[in-house]
Amino acid sequence: MEKKRKTDAEKRYFAYGIRKQNVFLWAAALFVAAAVAARIVYYSSPAGKPENISSFLVTVIFLILPCVCSLAFAVKLIVFGEKRLYKTAKPVAFYAVYLSARAVALYVSGDKRVGSGLLATALIIAYFALAVIYRLTVSTGGRKRSGISARRIVCACCFLLALAGQTVFELLPLLREDTGTAPFHSEAAIALDILAVLAVLAGLKLRKSERPLPQCGDRNDGRRVRSLDPLNGVAVYIMPDRCAANNLFKDSFDCAAADAYIREKREEGLLHFGYTHLLLAAYARTVAKLPSVNRFISGQRIYSRDDELEISMVIKKDMTLEGSETIITIYLDPHDTAYTVYEKFNREVEKAKATEELDSGFDKLAGALNIIPGVFMKFTVWVLKTLDYFGHLPRWLTKLSPFHGSMFVTSMGSLGIPPVYHHLYNFGNIPVFLAFGMKRRENELSADGAVVQKRCIDFTVNIDERICDGFYFASAFKYFKRCMTDPKRLDTPPEEVNCDAE
Repeated sequence: MEKKRKTDAEKRYFAYGIRKQNVFLWAAALFVAAAVAARIVYYSSPAGKPENISSFLVTVIFLILPCVCSLAFAVKLIVFGEKRLYKTAKPVAFYAVYLSARAVALYVSGDKRVGSGLLATALIIAYFALAVIYRLTVSTGGRKRSGISARRIVCACCFLLALAGQTVFELLPLLREDTGTAPFHSEAAIALDILAVLAVLAGLKLRKSERPLPQCGDRNDGRRVRSLDPLNGVAVYIMPDRCAANNLFKDSFDCAAADAYIREKREEGLLHFGYTHLLLAAYARTVAKLPSVNRFISGQRIYSRDDELEISMVIKKDMTLEGSETIITIYLDPHDTAYTVYEKFNREVEKAKATEELDSGFDKLAGALNIIPGVFMKFTVWVLKTLDYFGHLPRWLTKLSPFHGSMFVTSMGSLGIPPVYHHLYNFGNIPVFLAFGMKRRENELSADGAVVQKRCIDFTVNIDERICDGFYFASAFKYFKRCMTDPKRLDTPPEEVNCDAE
């Protein structure tokens, strides 16, 4: 009987994880701690200095590097094991580098255990093969499938067999009487690290989702989009800077329906409900329907924020020339309604205005950076840019930064002027800068030839053209205008929240 193939709609996303309550996780951490202790004890003794190898190389290759890799593996396992287990693949890869360097060093020193160049080469190949197989095993969340494929199971079985063989090879010197091994031999430490990885594999739990799950290559603030056309992959190198790839857009909307909606919300008790709340709710609804506008580019790669919107905005405590100002970040969700947007926005504003100096987390961070002398400040910014390029800026730092997010919004209407065309920032990853101005009157001819006066609000958008094509942007702005001119749809959550491409 022919099996029925599952469609993409029936397929789901799968990934592995290991919870903190899992006993195998803590067993792995215990094995890692024991391995680190074994190395420190052994290489601190005279027996732990292989012949013809300098003390400096012994310290770096045989002690510091493996201890760092082992501890990094344990920390990442505890912190990211449940939702981002793939982060443990990097320490395993560095550990393979260490083991390869160790095999070469022992071979050069004439160690009996690696007496053959062929054996040393085979060990190096095995180490890197194990690292690759481990990465394939723990990173499975980016593609739709009907289940974990048989190839994954075969890889896991080969991995277990290879680890078992490697464990036997490393433990053999412990059983030989002529090796003169110390009680805490380096092979025992390697065996303990292997047992830690085995414990992780034994405790893996399968996660299922209708949305893409995190995998290797993703950032802590976004998921890499891998299914784009080749042109998108080339464009980010042809136009590497955000400011060189920006497009300017200007439009307006009739504010009659919006004014009536705002009055209605204020009568319901939503004090000071205004155009900022309405605009943010309309943009969140736009992302729910057209999620690709919530992408960003970093390190010449395109990422999607999926269901998280980070909106940055400047606020002033007093509308005076001397009034202090700061930048706040509002975290929205495509499922949000006008009511939830109102609550989230007001909460952030009240939190910022609660301090006498109107200091946000970014202000404190900027104050700390200002302590750095000018000569070293440029180097500090270069380091931050480099870390950001490779996606290694800590999440707490990108949350403080107003240059990392989905969109920057500025209200020119409160200043009584038309909207400006604000530039994008090369630092960070914000792809959209939206400004809206004050109300203005406009005369328009009706169908019968009469002159009708209406009130409009202009808005300008500066967008990074590399995140999606022009047709998609046009569709997004048309839908955004429909939400502003028919705001009652924002009272209820969207019927469906679309998912960005894989």
